[in-house]
Amino acid sequence: MRKTGHAAKAEAGLLASRRQSGRAWPRWFALSLVLVLVLVVALVTALGVAVLYLARGTPAMASLLKAVPAQTTVIYDSAGKPIAHLHGAVNRVIVPSSRLPLSLKEATVAVEDKRFYSDFHGIDLSGIARAALADLKAGSTVQGASTITEQYVKNAYLGGYDGTLTLKLREAILAWELTDRWSKDRILTAYLNTVYYGDGAYGVEAAAETYFHRNASQLTMVQSALLAGLPQNPNGYSPVYDPAAALARRNVVLHDMASQGYITPAQEQSALKSELHVLRTTPPGVLPSAAYFVDYAEQQLVAHFGAREVFEGGLRVYTSLDSPWQNDALRVVRNTVTPLDFGFKPSAAMVAIDPANGYIRAMVGGLDFAKQQFNLASQARRQPGSAMKPFVLAAAVERGMDPFTTYYSSQSPVTIPMGPFAAPWVVHGDGPGGPETVAQAMTISDNAVFARLSVDVGPENTVRVAHAMGITSPLAAVPSITLGTSSVTPLEMADAYATLADGGVHHAPQAVVKVVAANGKLLWHPSTRGDRAIAAGVASTVTQVLEQVASRGTGSTTAAAFPYPRAGKTGTTENSWDVWYVGYTPQLATSVWMGDMEANLPMNGAFGEYYCAPMWAQFTAAALATSAHPDFPIVSWGFTPWHGAHATASPLPSPSASASASTKPSPTPTATITVVPPTPTPTPSPTPTSSTTTLPQ
Repeated sequence: MRKTGHAAKAEAGLLASRRQSGRAWPRWFALSLVLVLVLVVALVTALGVAVLYLARGTPAMASLLKAVPAQTTVIYDSAGKPIAHLHGAVNRVIVPSSRLPLSLKEATVAVEDKRFYSDFHGIDLSGIARAALADLKAGSTVQGASTITEQYVKNAYLGGYDGTLTLKLREAILAWELTDRWSKDRILTAYLNTVYYGDGAYGVEAAAETYFHRNASQLTMVQSALLAGLPQNPNGYSPVYDPAAALARRNVVLHDMASQGYITPAQEQSALKSELHVLRTTPPGVLPSAAYFVDYAEQQLVAHFGAREVFEGGLRVYTSLDSPWQNDALRVVRNTVTPLDFGFKPSAAMVAIDPANGYIRAMVGGLDFAKQQFNLASQARRQPGSAMKPFVLAAAVERGMDPFTTYYSSQSPVTIPMGPFAAPWVVHGDGPGGPETVAQAMTISDNAVFARLSVDVGPENTVRVAHAMGITSPLAAVPSITLGTSSVTPLEMADAYATLADGGVHHAPQAVVKVVAANGKLLWHPSTRGDRAIAAGVASTVTQVLEQVASRGTGSTTAAAFPYPRAGKTGTTENSWDVWYVGYTPQLATSVWMGDMEANLPMNGAFGEYYCAPMWAQFTAAALATSAHPDFPIVSWGFTPWHGAHATASPLPSPSASASASTKPSPTPTATITVVPPTPTPTPSPTPTSSTTTLPQ
């Protein structure tokens, strides 16, 4: 059959084309080419849609950059030495780039991301391709292909996720955006401050302190190489638990540094010969000798800032603690209490306060915080015994009584009516039986005289004065307040006596001097402004009486270790359940308590002058060893005739009466009472072991 004209022409054209090209494309190939092009367009479109979708689900970088990672709060003593690190689950201290050694940056780049400075917007495209092939072969995610930038994004903003494809793409999106915002050095510094190095240490500063007990700025090149190798597998390369693996990994880092030109081959060979020199015992979070003080300061911080800011805010807390004094206080208490046995092992507490500002310089709340978290210095309320008498005296002097010329009968016992519905109060004293000045009665701690004086002063006035001077615990307004029947803490007693030392001005006790944010901004500077609690003349008069107590009365046992101007008062409760000495100099006020922390058990033969006064003197002598020892200033006070209902007339002039009426004891104390402490009946018990603690470097 003959072909039509059009068909014949088309066939002739096709034959001519085949003759010119030498061959003809199969029709199926052309169709396949078109299909491939369509698929490519579809894949590109799908990829674009996927990226847009992932971008919508990815947090905005601007908001992420505002987030501050959890950082460790560091507490310092008065000399600026760290005594505690407070943190939650994350121990991290942020340091700027200027404090990171160059060797650390080079070691990290060499082993973690050698193309860090030349990658494509923080993404390693060849690494992604390589990882994708490995993942396809394995049927799961087996390679991360993360750059340093991507690792930082993951650690800081995406929570260290498990590596799914969706989240890895979001990681890449954020890395790209971050690279457009930050310099390489800033990204590297941020990475070094957030990456996990094992053993609870997040960031290189915490790692340097954990493994080498030093700051990151002090790292050597070899130490930098060791740390740079840890993030890949912190547990597997732990220098504490697997030193051999850590050493091998460190040597890999050194080799990478040499092959990439960061160090010379000679430096590599020298470094390979170095041992790890890792300190196996990590530095404690809190200096053991300061544990009770840190606990007290922590409570003040939480009350002011809240727990989250304290444990995650990276605060720099500068405190009032004098670490050498703290060590002296703990040593004195431990050496005194450890050998004692009254059928039980007694506990003890000591608090020292600077009268000029209320700063707590030392605080012993127990002998071992790990075994006993209850702070005996700030939390234990115990009866202070006769250590409350100075508040009765201050209230009386405030109303015009002259303690050196006012007499009371020391006849004992004294019976004081307590009203129609209560039994009378019967008090036994230790006086001579006849008229006795109030100053004399304080010197020998005569209960009979002070019971009568307490009634004349009015218990409500004693409560008012004690609270103004620093006692914060509730006090019962009853005559027996003079014998310490209301419980108080050692911290309150030291604070109240510090008011006397500062001439009647009360400063609230302070553990925190200032708090600085991680960025250096001052956040809190507690005021040390004092408030006038009692007149300076009243404080001076009370101090003159208490100097007499310390020089030739119940506090004279302080003379052996500290024969300088001092004032104070002993306290011993019924059955010697609690024994005290609270004393002060113009520079330091310190309270000491000893007793059974769990129950009111008697310490047979124990009195404040036997144990607590010597502890006070030994500590004060050590604390003020290099200081001058000035006299207390004398401030006059206007006395008026005292019309106390229980006061008595002055006896006829006599040598003893003239001595008691003196207005100022000798500045240089001379003990006239010799007290030999009884030896408690020994009971076999294990001998505690003491430990020596140094500040973390």
